[in-house]
Amino acid sequence: MIEYALEILGQLGIIGLFLGVAIEALSIPFPAGIFILAYGYILDPGGWELVGLSFAVSICYVAVSYIPYLLSQRYDYILKRHVNKPSIKKMVRLVEKHGDWALAAGRMLGAGYIAYVAVFCQITPLRYGVLTFIGIFPTALVMFYVGQLGNIEAAYEWFQNFQFAIFSLLALLTALYLMYRLKRNKKYQSSTK
Repeated sequence: MIEYALEILGQLGIIGLFLGVAIEALSIPFPAGIFILAYGYILDPGGWELVGLSFAVSICYVAVSYIPYLLSQRYDYILKRHVNKPSIKKMVRLVEKHGDWALAAGRMLGAGYIAYVAVFCQITPLRYGVLTFIGIFPTALVMFYVGQLGNIEAAYEWFQNFQFAIFSLLALLTALYLMYRLKRNKKYQSSTK
């Protein structure tokens, strides 16, 4: 299955790489990291070519990600009424608590709804682009590098395990935080009685 997918991507060439990255940048759930990983294997970039490809992919991502950002800016009143996803609310709280850098971290984790969060948090277009680039560039660099190592099945499995580990850690931290808040609220309620 993976060999067949790699064959198709190889036939698409570099256009397939930029197309895959652009789809995710449009805030459509799509595994651009896996595309970059696969193209790291197919293109086998080394040295400055690896850096140049990572830079080009990151610039493409930033440019295309302005489409959902600008649409969100234009229609924010509609989005605020109709987009009521807990994940977006959670990301807005993270940005409000930890600053704009949470957007760069969200890009590293593949959170496609960052454009909406940036608009809700009133992040300027220039800062949004810079933070998006800061989040995408290292991810692209690592994915190209891991892909060009040659064992695409192992790299793909590593990537999935890494994402699983990150999300598991986030879930554990969230659960611990909720337990802490629940315990603190119970103490507060018993002290006010």
